[in-house]
Amino acid sequence: MRILLFLILVFTSIVLFAQNEEKPARLSAGQAGPTGGKDPQLAKAIEKYHAGDYKAALIGLNIYVDNHPVDIEGNYYLANSMFRTDDMKGAMKHYNKVIELDAGHYKAYKDRGKLKANMQDYRGSIDDFNRSLELNPKFMDAYFNRGISRYNLRQYKASADDFTKVIEDNPKDFEAYFARGNARYGNDEKEAACKDYSKSAELGFFEAYDVIKMKCN
Repeated sequence: MRILLFLILVFTSIVLFAQNEEKPARLSAGQAGPTGGKDPQLAKAIEKYHAGDYKAALIGLNIYVDNHPVDIEGNYYLANSMFRTDDMKGAMKHYNKVIELDAGHYKAYKDRGKLKANMQDYRGSIDDFNRSLELNPKFMDAYFNRGISRYNLRQYKASADDFTKVIEDNPKDFEAYFARGNARYGNDEKEAACKDYSKSAELGFFEAYDVIKMKCN
């Protein structure tokens, strides 16, 4: 979940130096919409996934993919469910399978990038986010997550640029303002950072006030 990510960013940036999600949001393993489900078994498993019952989804998806090993959607949701239930090795295997079957699957590249970031392979994650953005230059989740990985590599200016892209797409994205504040603070742009923290709090992320008290007064 994205919010968990922010808490990581709060603590790492406070001490000066982290991935993911629950809104089921940008920091979730996968963000594809429901399929409509031509196969009832797959549709039911995906429904459980979107309801947040990842363990139940995992059971159905494992059975489905065993019987349909080259089904792209089944492998994608299986990877997402494994990521959500902390089976990183299994998730990597099935993200790789999705990309093998469909080299244009920009969401799989983004989610595999998040998985790599979760394992602190930030450079590898950036490669996947870059590929996702090559395939879909308007995919804001990839910009946001690339910003996080760049932040963790202390590439603060590039990180802030990614969050700016997200903010330009959605000026009410309080999480992106907060994350950009961290990147700007890391880049010794204290005044700009504090404005971002203030904007984040104004838009609803009240935890930003704690950061303002520590960094901006």
